[in-house]
Amino acid sequence: MVWCPAWPLTAAVLTGRSGRGPEFEPSQPLMVMHAQRVSCCSPAAWREGVRPGQRKRQAQGACPHVVIVPHDPDRDARCFEPVVRAIGTLVPLLDVESPGSLLLATRGPSRYVGGDVALADRLMALAATGSADALDASGGFGVGVADGRLAASLAARAAARAGRPVVVPPGSSATADFLAPYPVSVLVPTVGCDPQLIDLLCRLGLQRLGDVAALSATDLLDRFGATGVALHHLCSGTDDSSPSAIPPPPDYTVRESFDDPVPQLDMLVFAAKSLADHLDAELTARGHLCTRIVVEAESEHGETSRRVWYRAEGLRAAAIVDRVRWQLDGWINGTDPPSAGITSLCLTPTDLRADSGRQQGFWGERSRADDDAAKAITRVTGLLGPQSVRIASWCGGRDPRGVYELVPVSEVGADGRRHSERPLAPPPWPGSLPAPSPTVVHHDPVEADVLDARGRRVTVSGRGAVSAPPELFVRSSHRSTVMHWAGPWPVEERWWDQRSRRAARFQIVVDHPHGPQAYLLEISGGRWFVVGEYR
Repeated sequence: MVWCPAWPLTAAVLTGRSGRGPEFEPSQPLMVMHAQRVSCCSPAAWREGVRPGQRKRQAQGACPHVVIVPHDPDRDARCFEPVVRAIGTLVPLLDVESPGSLLLATRGPSRYVGGDVALADRLMALAATGSADALDASGGFGVGVADGRLAASLAARAAARAGRPVVVPPGSSATADFLAPYPVSVLVPTVGCDPQLIDLLCRLGLQRLGDVAALSATDLLDRFGATGVALHHLCSGTDDSSPSAIPPPPDYTVRESFDDPVPQLDMLVFAAKSLADHLDAELTARGHLCTRIVVEAESEHGETSRRVWYRAEGLRAAAIVDRVRWQLDGWINGTDPPSAGITSLCLTPTDLRADSGRQQGFWGERSRADDDAAKAITRVTGLLGPQSVRIASWCGGRDPRGVYELVPVSEVGADGRRHSERPLAPPPWPGSLPAPSPTVVHHDPVEADVLDARGRRVTVSGRGAVSAPPELFVRSSHRSTVMHWAGPWPVEERWWDQRSRRAARFQIVVDHPHGPQAYLLEISGGRWFVVGEYR
């Protein structure tokens, strides 16, 4: 295992030096925030008391001058591609778990270079090629050699802390002795164990891996089923091969060939989404889940990019598309891009396991209408481009024009964006509109006017006082009598910069030939606009 404890920080430093992003100094206290928590931090930030898992306020309380680095998985994968290529010159068969972490088989390369220790030293040198000073931001690489994925992962983490490779002697007994003192909580980040299972083990008194290995596999089978047997294999150091992996049949390979070479990344990602959806549907129908997949792309001039991606939790369609995007982005926009467009894209699952399934919806799953709609969307996107079909994704807010954003269907799950449904109980936003929401929202507000009984424009003072009750609503030279009105609700946004905006919102009901009509109005700068309509 070759592992970097805080690769996103190294990737951010390298991206800044190449002029593709903000510059960061490796010796500064740096941290990356993801999901409102610290995902990783630099050694300088660690010395100041910053820890992964802290909230922003806790981290800044420990180190007020810590610099926040944006979370960017595409950047991390793109910068990790040269490291994979460098190690690939010595070891051609690699499993890229995630940017900053890869696994490789040592038997052949170790014999070639003269032993596991020599191989670990060579891997450390290859990983640090071209980014040795930038690695100061992340603490450098750790290289661990052991029997089994879990032992190698823990050895790599120990090597990153020690600053030198860690080689565990071969054999199941030596591996079990190495694993014994580690707490069972290490199974969550290394092999993707369920945190609830780890919590149960701790409550049962099994605090360390050695405690689990000391039990009988039969007892674990009786208590946890097949999961208990797999857990015993992990903790006893005999997880060299996954017992649940099954060889995939040949028809699982999906390939897309392009008559005209494709140079654009977006079009390739859209093609990969179609392949991944087809592959995921086929695996789901047979009750399988892919944990390792080979992604291969070939250019018109015969240049190829081939990577093996692994994820212990399984690779669904969205996860496969993410990894295809990372790989192709690092290849096409990297230092050694292909000299021609891409002519073929191939996905081959190599390791499968039984899928535990998922809870079916109360009203069933996909219908034929859903499939027909998906085919129509695919057809339109193929004719008009990947940006032509968009779906609404809820993001919240106080402005009705910003509550939803339009996300291209081809990019859902491929660039970090996700389609979000409106929650049943959305969080309260101070200053937001009360229910019900407008049926029609004008992103480009329509000019209108609101007059009082004397025919003068109604205004709102700085204290939110109305100059006179609204009597007439004028829109496109059509006048309507105001039957009811509510407001004003003052809005003051971004008062601290040049994008500041002051406005006041009204809800009115006007008399209309086809029945009463309700509008959401806004007055800003002395001018009235129609923001939304209630139908």
